[in-house]
Amino acid sequence: MSVSRFAQFQTWFSHFVFSNTFGRLPYFRTHAPGIDILGDSGRLIGEILAREAAEKRAAGLPAPSFLDVGARRSERAGFAEGYDYHAMDIAPRAGTVLVGDICACPQIPDDSFDVVFSMDVFEHVREPWEAARECIRITKPGGLMIHRTLFAYRYHPSPVDYWRYSAQGLEYLFTRTGRATTVVKGYDLTRRRADHRGSHASNKPPIDHLGGFRENWRVLWIGRKSLDG
Repeated sequence: MSVSRFAQFQTWFSHFVFSNTFGRLPYFRTHAPGIDILGDSGRLIGEILAREAAEKRAAGLPAPSFLDVGARRSERAGFAEGYDYHAMDIAPRAGTVLVGDICACPQIPDDSFDVVFSMDVFEHVREPWEAARECIRITKPGGLMIHRTLFAYRYHPSPVDYWRYSAQGLEYLFTRTGRATTVVKGYDLTRRRADHRGSHASNKPPIDHLGGFRENWRVLWIGRKSLDG
């Protein structure tokens, strides 16, 4: 599986712009020499998933299985076009979503899914090291794990807001056991300066003359489980 030329160019261009502007500042040269800017993470994820499904079809294989972790009402199901889609959430908001906790889901057998996916979930997971271990366990050998979460964002409990991740930290959760390797990792800054004020009284950030929270970095890790499991 390879990343499309457009996605490669988008990632290269975003990194080039950063490296030749803010990345030249002494702070970034000293403290963040390995920072990777990816561009639009949603588009990148969509392209990688589409290519993975197309390769399975071309090989005459059945639709690959896809688990959407923290699916709520399956709002992200559009990413799974061409897949055998399954959804799980600790507190589902739709009857088609199975109840399950990614920190401990023994009801799911080992090596069950070709893709284990989450988006904007790992900041809400109580024990992310256990969640990463379970994601690896239930992914088929050679399968993909795709997880996008947050490096910087306002407080937003759903029901609890626990964590923020650097790209290196998110990667380490999955690669520390040696059972997964990295395909893509880095930051999405496409909505970095968006005005995020929150929609409920319980999760509104302080409002100042700039509006709401305006330092929004998404972080993405995509990896592949080793073939020997």
